[in-house]
Amino acid sequence: MRSPLRLRAAKAALALVLLIPLSAPRAETADCASLEIALDASAGFKETKCDNGSHAGGGPSHSEEGLVAEGLASVFVVRHVTAGVRTYFDRQDTRVFIDSGTAFSKIENWAAAPGGNQFTVARFKGWLSGNAGQPLACFAFSRFTGHVARSSGFRHIVYGFYCTALDDQVSDDEVRRLIGAIKFSFE
Repeated sequence: MRSPLRLRAAKAALALVLLIPLSAPRAETADCASLEIALDASAGFKETKCDNGSHAGGGPSHSEEGLVAEGLASVFVVRHVTAGVRTYFDRQDTRVFIDSGTAFSKIENWAAAPGGNQFTVARFKGWLSGNAGQPLACFAFSRFTGHVARSSGFRHIVYGFYCTALDDQVSDDEVRRLIGAIKFSFE
């Protein structure tokens, strides 16, 4: 059951996630329609911010874009990374993406969840950085696509997380609904 105090605290904590980057510097863009990823209106979020950027120095090149959608005491972060010229991504566990970011100060009860549309999904309890006392019900997801011929790698990764101020875990139906709302144009 959500209490008004818990909702206000969660909303403040979720606002922090907008300030915490998951990876390399990116530029916020007002034109979310220009991205290769989108959230279908069925996801039910009123406000969506987007960004994009690229990385070419000191290692494999890639470009990255993302969406951050906010709802009542919830946040949905979706990232898309495209490998650069003569590079590709090796498949990794979804947990690697979450652990490599700075959004969470603590994660507990990581467990597989239903996905759909070739996404690998795991549910967990997460404490957003800067708000160690407020656990949230979350799930993380990743999908590798665009297999590179004669390699074990992929051209695209879509990954991210969803968190909400629930006392219990995010339901299977809600996980499937939100995963189904992720749209992309690169396949």
